[in-house]
Amino acid sequence: MEPSYDGDYAAAPGSYDYADDMAAGEAESAPESALAPAPSMDAPSGGPRAAEAASGGDGVGGMAMRDEAPPSPSPAKSKASRGADKKGEGASMRERPPEEAKIAAEHDRDRRDRNIQSGTLTAGSFDDNLNPWVFNTFVDQARSQPDLSRLASAFGTQRTVLRVQDVHGRPVGNAKVEIDGKHMMTRSDGRVVWVQGWDSGSQGQGKAKISHGNANATVSINNQIEQLVTLKDTQGTLPDQLDIALVIDATGSMGDELEFLKVEIRDIAAAIEHHFPGVDQRFALIVYRDTGDQYTTRVFDFTGNLGRFQKDLGAQSANGGGDYPEAMDAALIAAEKLSWRNGDTARVTFLVADAPPHADKVDDTLDAVDGLRSMGVAVYPVASSGVAGEAEFVMRAAALLTGAQYLFLTDDSGVGNPHAEPHIPCYTVEQLAPLMVRAVRSELAGHRVEAEPQFSIRTVGEGQNGVCSQQRRPTKIAK
Repeated sequence: MEPSYDGDYAAAPGSYDYADDMAAGEAESAPESALAPAPSMDAPSGGPRAAEAASGGDGVGGMAMRDEAPPSPSPAKSKASRGADKKGEGASMRERPPEEAKIAAEHDRDRRDRNIQSGTLTAGSFDDNLNPWVFNTFVDQARSQPDLSRLASAFGTQRTVLRVQDVHGRPVGNAKVEIDGKHMMTRSDGRVVWVQGWDSGSQGQGKAKISHGNANATVSINNQIEQLVTLKDTQGTLPDQLDIALVIDATGSMGDELEFLKVEIRDIAAAIEHHFPGVDQRFALIVYRDTGDQYTTRVFDFTGNLGRFQKDLGAQSANGGGDYPEAMDAALIAAEKLSWRNGDTARVTFLVADAPPHADKVDDTLDAVDGLRSMGVAVYPVASSGVAGEAEFVMRAAALLTGAQYLFLTDDSGVGNPHAEPHIPCYTVEQLAPLMVRAVRSELAGHRVEAEPQFSIRTVGEGQNGVCSQQRRPTKIAK
């Protein structure tokens, strides 16, 4: 059973001036390096397919389901393969001779029709709020990309973690926070994250109004990485409820990830129950593709019936897609509308994807993240095979804004297409299932839960408790 408040919160080390950190980051950054380009087109990589509901609009196992279909369906499109990264490689299915395209598609299906076994996918994780200098370097290099320049500039401004606690030093979850008209809610660790350029703009004053029950406080955000606020006349309590939403890109390249979740979800729920036996668990599912596919989003609202949830998850298949970006914005807007519970509830979204939203939908995507943040939902992206710079930036920004961690698949398992190396200097590789469980444990425990040695496969770089040792020369982003 997970002990309550059984360790100190792993905050960013020290209390140093943000401007100094920004200056250091600018001095060390390598702006000439470019973000990795979007992958080239190739054959689809769908995993073993469960039969979809024939009507496309009825739930499986009695679970409520909503389909948001495009105005007029089009033939299924092939999603980008992530394997080729050299110029001239990875020609699209449309560009291949018909015989070659057919052989490639059949070979890909044969290879993936083998059942995904439990514990096969491997991943690492990273907390940008504990490593501001790393994110600063990433932001500086993203500024050189036309599609990311404006957004990167907004995130390259002051970022402060407000941590709300009671007089006994316990984190206060579900505290409402308003900063320059932007609404947020603390999670079980008492934190919210303010990004000046994104949340307040140049005209913002950086004043935070905080309330929890009858307790209220107003503070000016200082020039620090983290700022502690103590609320009187209230008491921090841990969650006794858990809402988990799986938001999954179900286009053709996501077969491995989808099949993994079908296999692992019951064990993940059981592991959470082992650590927190008194917590009531509910699950929701959103699968999404893109405009012009069979559907854009397919929504299953929260249920406490795990068997029912498994049936609905098991009925989904990976198909469609075509071009690189997908309808991530529509999926996260749908996630906002789920029946999230109030009160002492840990609220978690796992965003499992390998592609960004369309360029003109990036703001809508992060606006939806803001909506989730206002309800105290932590967004944990799971970056899958082939994630390029645009997708990595959007997904890391979503994790940063909601105080979560960026999860990313690695090649250690040998399953699926090659996975892009993240622009991160230190992390531990472990199996994905224990990593997802650890993320949820952190949300329920009110503090960061570290990786356990028995689950560690290998370690990259040097760091402790999620904080990387600052290098004299930061890792460059591959061209």
